Amino acid sequence: MNTRAWIVFLDESDVSLLPQVRRTYAPRGRTPLLRHRLNWKRASMAAALGYHATDPERGPRLCFHLKPGSYDTPGLIEVLE
Repeated sequence: MNTRAWIVFLDESDVSLLPQVRRTYAPRGRTPLLRHRLNWKRASMAAALGYHATDPERGPRLCFHLKPGSYDTPGLIEVLE
């Protein structure tokens, strides 16, 4: 039996970098117009949470990786390495 095994949970998520909606003032009866540049930039984060299978003294480990754009299969494999 291999006693050096880790149990790893991997998750990937995208985040939009659009500005938050904000409040503004307009005279009564006139709809306020909010203008901002719409750069549809995205960032992705991959995180791995690992537990050692037989040695609770080691404790859990959390590792994460940030990347502009989106992940593809080879990109997630690089994160695991």
